[in-house]
Amino acid sequence: MRIGIIGLINHDTIYMRGGRQIEDLGGILYNTTVMADLIEEGDRVYPISRIGADCYDDMRHILASRPGVDTTGIALAPEGTSRNHIRYDGAMEKVERLTNHIDPIPLEQIEPFLEFDALIVNFIVGDDISLETMTAIRGSASGLLYLDVHNLCLGIDSEGYRRRRAPVDWRRWLEMFDVVQMNEVEARLLADAGNDAAVGGPGRQGAPGGTGDPGETLEAEDDFIAFGRTITTLGPSVCIITRGALGPVTVYREIEGNEATACVIPSAPVREVVDTTGCGDAFAAGFVTEYTTSKDPVGATRLANRVASVNCTVAGLPKRGTFDDVRI
Repeated sequence: MRIGIIGLINHDTIYMRGGRQIEDLGGILYNTTVMADLIEEGDRVYPISRIGADCYDDMRHILASRPGVDTTGIALAPEGTSRNHIRYDGAMEKVERLTNHIDPIPLEQIEPFLEFDALIVNFIVGDDISLETMTAIRGSASGLLYLDVHNLCLGIDSEGYRRRRAPVDWRRWLEMFDVVQMNEVEARLLADAGNDAAVGGPGRQGAPGGTGDPGETLEAEDDFIAFGRTITTLGPSVCIITRGALGPVTVYREIEGNEATACVIPSAPVREVVDTTGCGDAFAAGFVTEYTTSKDPVGATRLANRVASVNCTVAGLPKRGTFDDVRI
């Protein structure tokens, strides 16, 4: 099995509660390091990214101990490394500021990997690849295409701060994927944007072109299920809304045209939440590792849920072997 992970590698500075500060590489290295623990012998993970010479050796050192990872898809970025500063507010919500915004990953860098079993697209900065590049990938890729919406729903203001918003062309992005993952905040932003577009309104907070907190379109479990069913009518056969401590909602179509089925899995118990950075990336790694071989969305969600619960108990990038015992 060969899996490619498309997205940028950040240098993260994480300011923890209590004054602790962590500096580490992040972005799609979270997907990559987690998946390296989960794959079987002989499988390969290929991060497809751009990173500056200032952090290249550190990246190689991190991945050198993971024999299942191939770094041939990582190119040097002359602009340097994307840098992200992450703070947590009193409600443990992340406040992020990007201080070096580098160019997107070009199609020619991705083309050698289009015949892989699966490609994950994870928006780390929001414009990791262009819509034109994704359209070309959709037309040529032979395996599973998986989208982690992630920072596609974050804009960047003039000072580099990340601001929530639903992109105007979000439907065009989602329709090109087989599986789509988002968290509850991202789901609300897209649902609000869709409702405003339907009534022809100017857009509330979170609507296309707007910024700020999402509205209250999705609250009850059935609301998330209904929105997941809406997403599966756009093209994806599976939509996952992770919902943090509430546990993931997965909506899936087994046969084209049939009504989608939903499963809701309780959040896995966690001793202590240390750092939520990378939990969505870990979830995606777990889901794709299982789903690519089994095609079972429920089993894949269960594994992904366990993986994410382990990830939130460590700060920064997980060490090798952290997830060795998660697959049971």
